[in-house]
Amino acid sequence: MVLELLIAEDNKFTSTQYKKFLESKGYKVTIFNDGAKCLEKFTNELRYRRVVLKDKSSPYHCVLLDHDMPKMNGSEVYEKIRKICPEQKVVFLSAYGQTILKSQEGTREASLQIIQKPFSLDFLLKKIEPKSFVSIKRTNVNDGILTATQSSETIR
Repeated sequence: MVLELLIAEDNKFTSTQYKKFLESKGYKVTIFNDGAKCLEKFTNELRYRRVVLKDKSSPYHCVLLDHDMPKMNGSEVYEKIRKICPEQKVVFLSAYGQTILKSQEGTREASLQIIQKPFSLDFLLKKIEPKSFVSIKRTNVNDGILTATQSSETIR
């Protein structure tokens, strides 16, 4: 079974690195460079699954969001996804972890993670593996939202 990822990242170099690496690990990756296009794709895929396929599951294994993007930031995308598909797993990949935490005050979602940039691609892979959402070592939990940072010594 191929796991599908939806990624919103406005930095072309970064998004290319994510795509190449994750596809080499067997994931099917769809990338958009702004939050609005990402949300549109998510909404269309959710509608297709629910109406045509009669499938109530989340359309993606995981949605990976940068925070600062044109048209719609990651927090706005997350809020809209959460309203229409609360069980969808979302991981923020951002240098602005504290900003995200503040925007999500009062949220206690097991389906939300924040990975603080910079990080290695291997670190990302470990955090999005299916088992990581079930039995993750919680390195820092604020109001139920997992945040993970990789030590600078291990980043390559």
